[in-house]
Parts: sequence; structure tokens; C-alpha cells
Amino acid sequence: MKSKNREFEVVYTEQELEEKVEEMKSWGYDKNDIHVLANNADILNSVEKQEGVHTHETETITDKFKSVFTGEDAVREELNALDLSQTEIDEFHDILDDDGIVLYTDHRNDTRI
Repeated sequence: MKSKNREFEVVYTEQELEEKVEEMKSWGYDKNDIHVLANNADILNSVEKQEGVHTHETETITDKFKSVFTGEDAVREELNALDLSQTEIDEFHDILDDDGIVLYTDHRNDTRI
């Protein structure tokens, strides 16, 4: 999925995540261009060590604490910071709630077919 200046991919297992990161690298993305959002800290730690990509855990204790006191959803805030439409934010939020893993890039690689 492409959205404005970023490319997004969704996977549901650690194996799929590792394969997708390698695939994105083969598309010409540098590991520093790839970000991973997930609820599962173990998966994030594993992919960060193995692949060296940026990881962002959603629903941390801090996020939950902040949400209780501000009434704001920290996951939606993070997705909103990516300049997504409300529909895309809702879609990715649901994916993360269902234990999905969202990968995104800092920029689009328009040379990829």
C-alpha cells in the first residue's frame, strides 16, 4: 500500500515480518528507512536486533497511562503523525489491535515496479 510519501506493508507473524523486511531491502530501501509498528515487544526486539530497522511498540505502559489521563489514543497519535487519512488510521489501528504488524518507510521508492 502506498500513501503519499511512504510505503506500507502489513504482516501477521515474525517470519512474515523478517521476509517482508528482506523484500523491502531488495526493493532498494535501506534498513534505516524501514519502521515497524507492533504491540508485541518480543517480535520488535527480535527484528530490531536481526534486521536493524526502526521499531515502535504500540500500547506500552506509558501509552496506556497517557491515554487514561488525556483521553487520547497513543496509537492513533502515532499513526496521525504519519500524515495518513482518517480511513488509513482506522485501518492500521484495527490491524494493530488484531496483533498485526505494520511496516512503513520514510519515503517512497518510485523506482520499484
